Amino acid sequence: MDEKKLMEKYDKLNRRMLRYFSSFFTGTQITSIQGLILHYIIVESEARDIFPKDIEEFLEIKGSSVTSLISNLERNGYLRRESLDSDRRYKKLVLTEQTLAIKDDITSRVNEYMHSMFAGISENDLEVFEKVILQMTENTK
Repeated sequence: MDEKKLMEKYDKLNRRMLRYFSSFFTGTQITSIQGLILHYIIVESEARDIFPKDIEEFLEIKGSSVTSLISNLERNGYLRRESLDSDRRYKKLVLTEQTLAIKDDITSRVNEYMHSMFAGISENDLEVFEKVILQMTENTK
């Protein structure tokens, strides 16, 4: 197989997926990356406290970039940072009432995107796809 052509297809798909995901937040007050972060916090905060480091690991981006994204969400009233009682140095991320009011909309948009991306793909093909993704991820380490 021609690896160069395959990588070109992958790169093209990656860019197309980013644009496609962004389209799910067109006409809203939040960007797609803000929607993704808020969705992560919505889902994960049901089981545990979420910290900036969790966002850093989830998105695989630098701490300074996460700080900028969180500051923007905080400035726009979507979340706030609260110190832990047990250790004031740690700031957990807490959704505001403003975000809780649009929680279902955010979740719906992200879920609709995910479902649409896998529409028409067999369970067997998805299992192969997962194996390929995992191997490619391993190859980057």
